[in-house]
Formats: sequence, structure tokens, C-alpha cells
Amino acid sequence: MLNSLSIEIIKTKRTLVRQLLWLYPLLVIIVVTVLFATTGYAIQSVINQWSTIWFPLLLALVVGLIDRHEKNSTNYKLILSSPYNLFDYELGRILHVALLTLVSSLFLVLFVSLLYVISEISVSLISCFLAILGIWLVNLWQIPLYIWLSRLTNIYVTIVLAFAGIFSGIEVNSYFLGKIWPFTWSELFPVPLIKMNINGLPLSHNVAGSNNYLIIAAAILLFILLSYLAARSFKKQVIKNA
Repeated sequence: MLNSLSIEIIKTKRTLVRQLLWLYPLLVIIVVTVLFATTGYAIQSVINQWSTIWFPLLLALVVGLIDRHEKNSTNYKLILSSPYNLFDYELGRILHVALLTLVSSLFLVLFVSLLYVISEISVSLISCFLAILGIWLVNLWQIPLYIWLSRLTNIYVTIVLAFAGIFSGIEVNSYFLGKIWPFTWSELFPVPLIKMNINGLPLSHNVAGSNNYLIIAAAILLFILLSYLAARSFKKQVIKNA
């Protein structure tokens, strides 16, 4: 698994994916800050929109671009003919995307830190850091899902699913049963940390935020389950095509 991770890291050198890791969060923070600078909640708005829209979309973009690069180069033939355990190799590909998106999240942490110096904000910088890293953690389950879907289809279908997840999460997050819909976890997680509702309004003092411990536990379990299913599917596809 670690060997496949190393191979995948080498493959993405000098590709658009690497540029996207720092450019994407930079563009997000510039655009959102310009739009919400006068509200006094620029940093909270950046994190709020990162969790609701931009980070789930980043996951789909990174997975889709890596898949398209693989299909255009060898169409997975190099992987399928390798001596590696293909179940482990797929897990390595999943970890690769997790690592890339973690790097992008750390870039956002850096940009938020710089913005924090010149902004007035009612929440601590540590809370902002925890919110950004937590958003990455509770979205990990989407990686094996998108890798599986993109491999069977293409980048456009993966992006469409990401948008469907974003809009469905926005629609159902206010309902009680909506809390068990995985696409709402990204939106709900930062609410108690940044003191801002999903709709962009400040969180009232008498309103309790989501239970982040339950969200993290559920997200990790779903990530493990989907990673196993995605790797098993990849191995079965190879056996079927052998």
C-alpha cells in the first residue's frame, strides 16, 4: 500500500493536480473575502463556504483529474499488469488523494492565518484550524466513492455527483434525519467552531451546534467501509477482465 502511494505521488508531479493544491484555496479565500469583507465575518465565511461547496468540489476535481491522467497515459494497464496486490494498490490510491487534499487544507490554514492578522474575528485561530482540518477528516469517505465512480465513468460524472451531494446536503441539513445523511456532515462540522450557521448567519448563543464527535466517528467508519468496497471492486474487476 505504501509502495503504491509512493508511485502515485510520483505520477502527479508536474501535473495540474499539484498546482491546484495551493491555487484552489487561494482563489477561494480571495473571492470569498472580497464578497464578505464588509460583513465582518470574512474568515468564518471562507470556512463556511469551504465546508459547504468548495472542499467537496475539490475532492471530485482531484480524483477526476488523476483518473483522467491515468486513463490518458496507460488506461490502468500498467497498474493491472504490476506485481502488486491490487486491493492494496487501490488503498494506496485512496491514501494518495487523502494526502493531496490534506496538503490543500493546510494551504488554506496558512492563508487563513495570514488573513487573521489583518481581520477582526470573534473566534480563535485554533478553532479555525480545527474546523478546516475537521472538514478534511469528515469528507474522507467521499474519496473512495469518487475514485470508484470516476474509474467506471469519467470526471464529469464525478463532479455532477459532488454537486448533487452539495445541494442535497444544503436541503436536508435542517431536518433531524438529515443529520444522518453523509453529505451534511461537512456542512455541520464547523458550525460550533466558527460560530456560524450553514446559511452564513452568526450562530445564536442559545442554539447548540452539531455533535462533532459523532460526525467524526461516523465519517471514519464510512471511509473504512467504502475504501474496502472500492478496493474489492477494483480487484474483482481485474479478475473479471483477466
